[in-house]
Amino acid sequence: MIRLERSITIAKPIDAVFAYVTDMNKVKSWLPVKDIHAIAGCSMGVGATYAQTAMFMGRQFDSTIEVTHYEPTRLFAFKMIKGPFPLTNTMTLTPTQNGGTILTMVGEAEPGSALSFVGPFVTPIVKKQLETQVNALKQAIEAN
Repeated sequence: MIRLERSITIAKPIDAVFAYVTDMNKVKSWLPVKDIHAIAGCSMGVGATYAQTAMFMGRQFDSTIEVTHYEPTRLFAFKMIKGPFPLTNTMTLTPTQNGGTILTMVGEAEPGSALSFVGPFVTPIVKKQLETQVNALKQAIEAN
């Protein structure tokens, strides 16, 4: 099991940060996702499901994710319910005293055979990718 956690301060109000991270049309601005779309016209909230095609280490992975927590301006989480390996991602938001937001992302995965091609290097590679994604998210939100 891989568990990674990263917190970052974003110079935008908590409602703007929450709106951005839960807008599936903006996912491609900060994640290596080629395509993502709602399944059966579902709306954002607990139980909503999305089909996505993502890239990792030059390989394409198709998966389905389900929103498991949706508490506006506080908590957003999802899990992979169909795909190459079990994965959960939780985002907790906390307002700062100066009107910004602390975003804490926690990802947990069991890569198993799907990522066996990277062997023991999987944790540092995933850690580096998380760092890149969090920085890209910060830049995208602050530019908005």
